[in-house]
Amino acid sequence: MEKLDRRNFAKKAFGWGSVLSVLGTLNFPKKAAAGFLGPEIVVPTNKFLNRTDTGDALRSLYMTYDSTKPYPHKFNETTSKHRLRALEFFTLKGMDKEYAEHYVTTLKPQLLKIKETVEKEKNPEKALIALFDDNPQAFQLFERIVVKPGERNFPCPYKGKITDCRYWLGTFKAIEWKDVCDRWCTPTWNGMAETIGIKIKITPSDQCSVKLV
Repeated sequence: MEKLDRRNFAKKAFGWGSVLSVLGTLNFPKKAAAGFLGPEIVVPTNKFLNRTDTGDALRSLYMTYDSTKPYPHKFNETTSKHRLRALEFFTLKGMDKEYAEHYVTTLKPQLLKIKETVEKEKNPEKALIALFDDNPQAFQLFERIVVKPGERNFPCPYKGKITDCRYWLGTFKAIEWKDVCDRWCTPTWNGMAETIGIKIKITPSDQCSVKLV
Protein backbone atom coordinates (compact mmCIF):
# COMPACT_ATOMS: atom_id res chain seq x y z
CA MET A 1 0.00 0.00 0.00
CA GLU A 2 1.34 3.42 -0.94
CA LYS A 3 2.19 5.57 2.03
CA LEU A 4 -0.18 8.51 2.44
CA ASP A 5 1.68 11.55 3.68
CA ARG A 6 1.19 15.29 3.56
CA ARG A 7 2.77 15.64 0.14
CA ASN A 8 0.59 13.17 -1.74
CA PHE A 9 -2.57 13.54 0.34
CA ALA A 10 -4.20 16.18 -1.85
CA LYS A 11 -3.39 14.31 -5.05
CA LYS A 12 -4.94 11.11 -3.76
CA ALA A 13 -7.86 12.52 -1.78
CA PHE A 14 -8.83 15.42 -4.02
CA GLY A 15 -8.37 14.19 -7.55
CA TRP A 16 -11.10 14.96 -10.10
CA GLY A 17 -13.08 11.89 -9.08
CA SER A 18 -13.33 13.11 -5.51
CA VAL A 19 -13.91 16.70 -6.50
CA LEU A 20 -16.88 15.66 -8.61
CA SER A 21 -18.36 13.96 -5.56
CA VAL A 22 -18.84 17.34 -3.89
CA LEU A 23 -21.01 18.70 -6.70
CA GLY A 24 -24.12 17.95 -4.70
CA THR A 25 -23.00 20.26 -1.93
CA LEU A 26 -22.35 23.24 -4.20
CA ASN A 27 -25.00 25.84 -4.97
CA PHE A 28 -25.87 25.58 -8.64
CA PRO A 29 -28.63 27.49 -10.46
CA LYS A 30 -32.16 26.62 -9.43
CA LYS A 31 -32.94 25.26 -12.89
CA ALA A 32 -30.75 22.30 -12.02
CA ALA A 33 -33.39 21.21 -9.53
CA ALA A 34 -35.64 20.10 -12.37
CA GLY A 35 -33.08 17.56 -13.53
CA PHE A 36 -29.48 16.69 -12.66
CA LEU A 37 -26.90 18.36 -14.88
CA GLY A 38 -24.03 15.97 -15.46
CA PRO A 39 -20.36 16.78 -14.83
CA GLU A 40 -19.79 17.40 -18.54
CA ILE A 41 -22.09 20.42 -18.19
CA VAL A 42 -21.40 21.55 -14.65
CA VAL A 43 -17.60 21.25 -14.53
CA PRO A 44 -16.72 23.47 -17.53
CA THR A 45 -18.89 26.33 -16.23
CA ASN A 46 -18.12 26.15 -12.51
CA LYS A 47 -15.50 28.70 -11.48
CA PHE A 48 -14.47 26.79 -8.36
CA LEU A 49 -13.90 23.52 -10.19
CA ASN A 50 -11.92 25.30 -12.89
CA ARG A 51 -9.43 26.93 -10.56
CA THR A 52 -5.95 25.52 -11.05
CA ASP A 53 -4.85 26.00 -7.45
CA THR A 54 -7.45 23.93 -5.57
CA GLY A 55 -5.04 21.04 -5.17
CA ASP A 56 -2.56 23.31 -3.43
CA ALA A 57 -5.34 24.82 -1.32
CA LEU A 58 -6.63 21.45 -0.14
CA ARG A 59 -3.09 20.27 0.52
CA SER A 60 -2.55 23.38 2.63
CA LEU A 61 -5.78 22.63 4.51
CA TYR A 62 -4.61 19.13 5.35
CA MET A 63 -1.08 20.18 6.29
CA THR A 64 -2.35 23.00 8.51
CA TYR A 65 -4.81 20.88 10.48
CA ASP A 66 -2.37 17.98 10.59
CA SER A 67 0.06 20.27 12.46
CA THR A 68 -0.79 19.53 16.08
CA LYS A 69 2.51 20.32 17.79
CA PRO A 70 2.99 22.12 20.04
CA TYR A 71 -0.75 22.91 19.70
CA PRO A 72 -3.42 22.34 17.02
CA HIS A 73 -2.98 24.85 14.21
CA LYS A 74 -5.83 26.44 12.25
CA PHE A 75 -6.23 28.40 9.05
CA ASN A 76 -6.35 31.69 10.97
CA GLU A 77 -2.98 31.03 12.62
CA THR A 78 -0.99 33.69 10.78
CA THR A 79 -3.76 36.29 10.70
CA SER A 80 -4.57 36.05 14.41
CA LYS A 81 -0.90 36.02 15.47
CA HIS A 82 -0.13 39.03 13.31
CA ARG A 83 -3.00 40.98 14.82
CA LEU A 84 -2.02 40.06 18.37
CA ARG A 85 1.63 40.92 17.74
CA ALA A 86 0.74 44.31 16.32
CA LEU A 87 -1.75 45.08 19.09
CA GLU A 88 0.78 44.14 21.77
CA PHE A 89 3.40 46.40 20.18
CA PHE A 90 1.11 49.43 19.94
CA THR A 91 -0.31 48.82 23.41
CA LEU A 92 3.19 48.86 24.91
CA LYS A 93 3.86 52.10 23.02
CA GLY A 94 0.59 53.62 24.28
CA MET A 95 -0.67 53.94 20.69
CA ASP A 96 -3.36 51.25 20.56
CA LYS A 97 -6.11 53.83 20.03
CA GLU A 98 -4.26 55.35 17.10
CA TYR A 99 -3.62 51.87 15.69
CA ALA A 100 -7.33 51.00 15.68
CA GLU A 101 -8.28 54.37 14.21
CA HIS A 102 -5.66 54.06 11.48
CA TYR A 103 -6.99 50.63 10.53
CA VAL A 104 -10.51 51.98 10.08
CA THR A 105 -9.16 54.94 8.12
CA THR A 106 -7.37 52.67 5.64
CA LEU A 107 -10.68 50.88 5.03
CA LYS A 108 -12.64 54.10 4.47
CA PRO A 109 -12.89 53.88 0.64
CA GLN A 110 -14.34 50.37 0.89
CA LEU A 111 -16.59 51.31 3.82
CA LEU A 112 -18.02 54.26 1.90
CA LYS A 113 -18.95 51.92 -0.96
CA ILE A 114 -20.77 49.74 1.56
CA LYS A 115 -22.48 52.85 2.93
CA GLU A 116 -23.65 53.77 -0.56
CA THR A 117 -25.19 50.33 -1.06
CA VAL A 118 -26.87 50.36 2.37
CA GLU A 119 -28.41 53.79 1.74
CA LYS A 120 -29.43 52.98 -1.83
CA GLU A 121 -31.19 49.77 -0.85
CA LYS A 122 -32.26 51.04 2.57
CA ASN A 123 -31.04 47.76 3.99
CA PRO A 124 -28.50 47.84 6.89
CA GLU A 125 -28.25 44.04 6.63
CA LYS A 126 -26.06 44.68 3.58
CA ALA A 127 -23.43 46.10 5.92
CA LEU A 128 -23.19 42.86 7.90
CA ILE A 129 -23.06 40.87 4.67
CA ALA A 130 -20.18 43.00 3.38
CA LEU A 131 -18.25 42.97 6.66
CA PHE A 132 -18.66 39.27 7.42
CA ASP A 133 -20.42 36.95 4.93
CA ASP A 134 -18.75 38.20 1.73
CA ASN A 135 -15.46 39.25 3.30
CA PRO A 136 -12.59 36.76 2.72
CA GLN A 137 -10.63 38.25 5.61
CA ALA A 138 -13.56 37.57 7.93
CA PHE A 139 -14.28 34.00 6.91
CA GLN A 140 -10.56 33.21 7.02
CA LEU A 141 -10.22 34.71 10.50
CA PHE A 142 -13.41 33.29 12.00
CA GLU A 143 -13.80 29.52 11.85
CA ARG A 144 -17.51 29.85 11.26
CA ILE A 145 -19.98 32.70 11.03
CA VAL A 146 -23.55 32.11 12.18
CA VAL A 147 -25.86 34.30 10.14
CA LYS A 148 -29.05 35.61 11.72
CA PRO A 149 -31.22 38.50 10.56
CA GLY A 150 -29.47 41.63 11.84
CA GLU A 151 -26.81 39.66 13.69
CA ARG A 152 -23.59 37.71 13.20
CA ASN A 153 -22.04 35.30 15.72
CA PHE A 154 -18.61 33.72 15.50
CA PRO A 155 -15.99 32.13 17.76
CA CYS A 156 -13.31 34.50 19.04
CA PRO A 157 -10.07 33.69 17.16
CA TYR A 158 -7.84 35.38 19.72
CA LYS A 159 -8.59 33.93 23.15
CA GLY A 160 -7.31 30.43 22.49
CA LYS A 161 -4.37 31.77 20.49
CA ILE A 162 -3.17 33.90 23.39
CA THR A 163 -3.41 30.90 25.71
CA ASP A 164 -1.55 28.58 23.33
CA CYS A 165 1.21 31.06 22.53
CA ARG A 166 1.77 31.98 26.15
CA TYR A 167 2.04 28.37 27.26
CA TRP A 168 4.03 26.93 24.38
CA LEU A 169 5.94 29.89 22.95
CA GLY A 170 6.18 32.32 25.85
CA THR A 171 4.73 35.18 23.79
CA PHE A 172 1.87 37.69 24.20
CA LYS A 173 2.51 38.19 27.90
CA ALA A 174 1.96 41.95 27.75
CA ILE A 175 -1.72 41.83 26.71
CA GLU A 176 -4.82 40.10 28.00
CA TRP A 177 -7.78 38.76 26.07
CA LYS A 178 -9.83 41.68 27.40
CA ASP A 179 -7.32 44.05 25.77
CA VAL A 180 -8.08 42.51 22.39
CA CYS A 181 -11.82 43.03 22.94
CA ASP A 182 -11.52 46.56 24.32
CA ARG A 183 -8.57 47.92 22.35
CA TRP A 184 -9.10 46.23 18.97
CA CYS A 185 -12.35 44.43 18.17
CA THR A 186 -14.80 46.87 19.73
CA PRO A 187 -13.23 50.14 18.51
CA THR A 188 -12.59 48.88 14.97
CA TRP A 189 -16.07 47.41 14.51
CA ASN A 190 -17.66 50.53 15.97
CA GLY A 191 -15.47 52.67 13.75
CA MET A 192 -16.47 50.76 10.64
CA ALA A 193 -20.15 50.91 11.62
CA GLU A 194 -19.94 54.67 12.16
CA THR A 195 -18.35 55.19 8.75
CA ILE A 196 -21.04 53.09 7.08
CA GLY A 197 -23.76 54.91 9.00
CA ILE A 198 -25.21 52.07 11.06
CA LYS A 199 -25.36 51.35 14.78
CA ILE A 200 -24.31 48.02 16.23
CA LYS A 201 -24.15 46.30 19.58
CA ILE A 202 -21.00 44.25 20.20
CA THR A 203 -20.95 41.44 22.74
CA PRO A 204 -17.41 40.09 23.21
CA SER A 205 -17.28 36.48 24.38
CA ASP A 206 -15.99 33.05 23.43
CA GLN A 207 -18.78 33.40 20.86
CA CYS A 208 -18.76 37.04 19.79
CA SER A 209 -21.88 38.80 18.59
CA VAL A 210 -22.33 41.84 16.37
CA LYS A 211 -25.95 42.97 16.17
CA LEU A 212 -27.73 45.83 14.40
CA VAL A 213 -29.57 48.22 16.72
